[in-house]
Parts: sequence; structure tokens; C-alpha cells
Amino acid sequence: MATIWSIRIPGIISSIVRTGTGGINDEAAVKSIVLVNTLSVSLGSLILVIGALFWFLTQNLLILLPATAECLIAFSALLLNHYRRFTAAALLIFCLQCAAVLYFGIVLGEILMLQLMVVFLIAATYLIFNSTVIRRCCLAMAIATLATLEICYFNGVTGIIPLSHTTGFIFKWCSMGGVLLLIIVTGRQYVRSSDFRRVFFYQITHELRTPLNAVMLAAQLIKRELRYKPDARNIEALTDHMLAAGSTAGNILANVLDMARHESGKSDSNEETVIRLLPFFENILQSHRVIALYRNIQLRFEMEHMPALIKGDPHTLHVIMANLLSNAIQYGNKHSEVTVRIEGAQNTWQIRVTNTGAGIPKDKLDHIFEPFVTHRNVQVEGTGLGLFITRIKTMALGGNIAVKSTPGEYTTFTVTLPLREGDASMLPEETQEELEHAFNMHVLIADDNDMNNILLAKYLRQLGCRVTMTINGLEALQQAEIETPDLMILDYHMPVMDGKEALLQMKQTAGLKHIPVIMATGDAYQDTRQILMDAGAEAFLQKPINFHQLHHTLQTCLKR
Repeated sequence: MATIWSIRIPGIISSIVRTGTGGINDEAAVKSIVLVNTLSVSLGSLILVIGALFWFLTQNLLILLPATAECLIAFSALLLNHYRRFTAAALLIFCLQCAAVLYFGIVLGEILMLQLMVVFLIAATYLIFNSTVIRRCCLAMAIATLATLEICYFNGVTGIIPLSHTTGFIFKWCSMGGVLLLIIVTGRQYVRSSDFRRVFFYQITHELRTPLNAVMLAAQLIKRELRYKPDARNIEALTDHMLAAGSTAGNILANVLDMARHESGKSDSNEETVIRLLPFFENILQSHRVIALYRNIQLRFEMEHMPALIKGDPHTLHVIMANLLSNAIQYGNKHSEVTVRIEGAQNTWQIRVTNTGAGIPKDKLDHIFEPFVTHRNVQVEGTGLGLFITRIKTMALGGNIAVKSTPGEYTTFTVTLPLREGDASMLPEETQEELEHAFNMHVLIADDNDMNNILLAKYLRQLGCRVTMTINGLEALQQAEIETPDLMILDYHMPVMDGKEALLQMKQTAGLKHIPVIMATGDAYQDTRQILMDAGAEAFLQKPINFHQLHHTLQTCLKR
């Protein structure tokens, strides 16, 4: 029971502080709304607790009644944000605290040290108000509140309620503790100066994933069509190049997002499962062989002293391998060989990736795993993020990474990880091969990008699905009311109504709440995925969408 509540309570609090943010894609606006909601909940709760304590100590209605009113008004800011009255909610919280500072400062006297609260309010104006005019007015109000309070203190117009030494001491520390708590709660939203870069990375990478998704969908459809046309093998080779280029671009975007996430102080949780080792690495190598062909590089794979099954996080391992392999190919000599060797020991196993090339200068070896460090030359250049992300991911798995390099000869990166043998009974269910008409159902899709809609619909129709296309969450809900689909695929970020808001409304509608919903988005952050799953999504697809993953997800949803 305690575990259930420990999971539910943070989720409930998170939902409350995000009241009114649905459908808003401006990160700065969302942050401001969340901050006002956080202040509303924090202030209301503090006043409720401290007001009850003050009433118990003084039995005076001059404290109880104003504290009750302040508590109710503070919580009403949530209601204003719910109805999209964002400026009114922020002004309500600000003006309420100015009035409370004046009232309790005069009634209880200097012992509360409410000047600290005024200083906090002055700082808060720069966080919750975007309008210069409103900000200046609020600054003037805060300064006027402070001046009025000091004038009252100077003229002795305070201390209407006499307090004993003990009661005054308790009031003083409750007041100071409350202000410090507000500073801590608020500061968590803005503790890192790199937050702007995270928002910038997020916006850029999300926008790039949308056209990249269309490219990858088109290439996969072409390859699927050519599967049954042996006379078009030359075109199939071109689609392999297109898919390889799209995969490389996707890896770069993933590294940028991981960098932004690391800069913001967040880390993804590992999702451990049982992995079939040989097929797992062979698939990664196969996806890089097309890229290696550009430089006439051969890929060789060796595995020794390893169990067939291991426990691990396949996504994190894929990132590590993709970055090391891409790096080895990019900086390897043409007409050379890249070797991937997997070797087990007693309690650990190693991934060694070796290439032949210019090598890494000695002065850069100590810094090669730092961000934006890259060995640029006239042939190749990189972002300088791949090895940094690889180190972060390796450490997240409880391992370490090392490098050896002889300039002009070879470079070897060695990743050492804990070895845990997998149990065959814990393997995920095997999916059948894709069939031309594997499904017979009505699928409703919503994406504001017409090209993504058309290409995804084409693939679903090839699977035997009947497809309805919409361009936003509101239109999707309207179409679902007209004809109930068997399954829905919703993009997260859409105008008018986003995917999350549409999902929440569906789950509250009796005739629609049973429909399984797959959320698709270019937003690759783990917390975004968790938010959508908590909202009621059946599954999550990251753009660019992979058809094999989509096919597997459709099968999984239909089994539930």
C-alpha cells in the first residue's frame, strides 16, 4: 500500500502543477504556468498548516479568518489557470501575498521578518510575468508594500496581537522556514542556467524529426514495394542508402537530445530486459554496413566466451554501439576494416571497437570523452557529442569506457560492463513476420504534417487497415464520435488540441475510453514518454517511426 501511494502522490502533484498547460507548446509559457501553480499549491498548503498552528497557539480569529481566506484564494489560482486566465492567476498570487504581508506584518509585528517575503516577491516578478508593463507595476507594488511595512514599524503601528516570547519565537521560525521552502520549490524550476540551451535543443531536434520521419517512412514504403519486384534491385540499393542516411541523422538528433537532457540534470531510467546477443549485434552491424560501403570499409564481428542471452537495456546498448561504430567508420581509413569484438570474463564483458586510421593525438586522449571534443581534418568532421554520450550511457549501466590509440595505426575503444546471464523464460514474445494483410481494423490517425499522415496511412492500408486521417486532436475526437475506431495513433504536438489533451478527453468519454491509443512524437525525452503513458496511452512510438516497431506495437495493442 505504501508503495502504491509513493507512486500515485508524485503523479497527482505533477498533474496539479501542470493544470492549464495542455495544448501549449511554448516552453517558457508552460514554465510560467507551472511556477504559478506551484506557488499556489505551496502557499495554500503552508498557510493551511501555519494558520492552524497559529490558531492553536493564540486562539485569535484575527489570525484564523484571514489565514483561511488567504488559503482559499491561493488555491483559486489553479482554477484560473484551468480556464486559461494565466495572467489573472499570476496577478492574484502576487497581489494576495502583498496584501498578506501587510496584514500579518501589522497585526503580528516585526517578529515575522516578512521583509524576506517581499524580496522573494520581487524576484518572482521576473519569473512569472512576461509583460514588461505588468512586471514594472508588480515591482512598484512590492516596493510600496515594503515601504509601507517599514513606515508602520517605524511609527509603532504594529503588534496588535501581543505574543509571548515562546509564541513569537515559533512564529518567527515558521515564517522564515516558509519563505525558504518557497525559494527552494521555485528555484528547482530555474536552478540551471543551461535550461535555455535545453529548450533550444528540444525545439530544433523536434522540428527536424518531423521531416526526417517523412523521409524514413517514404524509404521504408519504397523498399517494401520493391520486395516483390526483383527487376528493381538498383533502386532498392538507393533506398538502403536513404535509410542509412536517415538513421545517421536520427542518431545525431538523439545525441543532441541526450546532451540537452544531461545539461538539464536529468537522466533516463534503464529498462532492463533479456537480449539475444548475436542477433542484437548483427542487426546493429547490418544497419551500418551501408554507411561503411561509402568508404569501402569492411565490418568484422567476433564474439567469444559469451552466453547466448544477457540481461541489459537494449536501447542504451544500441546507443553505445551505434556511436562507437559510427565513430570508427567516420574516422577509419578508406579500404580498411573495422572490428567489433565481444568478449566475456567472469563477471564482466567487453565491447571493443577497433579501426585503422589517423588515430587520436596524445594531447586529446585525456579529453576525448568531453562534449564538443572532436578530431577534425579535411576529410571528416563530427559534432563531438557521440563519445560524450557513450560515456554517460556506459556509466548509467554501471560500466566504464577506455581508449587506446597509436597515431597513424589504430584506435580501440573498450566498453566494460557487468555481465548478467539472461533467462530464456524472460524473453519477450517473438512476433510473426509481417503479413501483407495482417490486420483488419479501423485506425484513426492524427498528425498536423500532411506528408506524415499520407505515408503512415499508406503503410497501414497495406496491412489491411481502414484508415481515417485527421490533422489535430480536436478533429480526431470529432471523427471518433462519428465512427468509433478500433485503434488511434496520435501525434503529441499539434495545433488547436495536442495529442495529450485529446487522449485525456478520450479517457473521460464513456464511448471512447476503451480505444487503445498509440502516441507518436519526435520528443524523445523519457519524462515525455512517462507523461503520455500516465495520461492513458497504450504505447509510445518515437519518430522517425520504424515499420517493424509499429507492426509489433499494433500486435501488442490488439492482444490486450
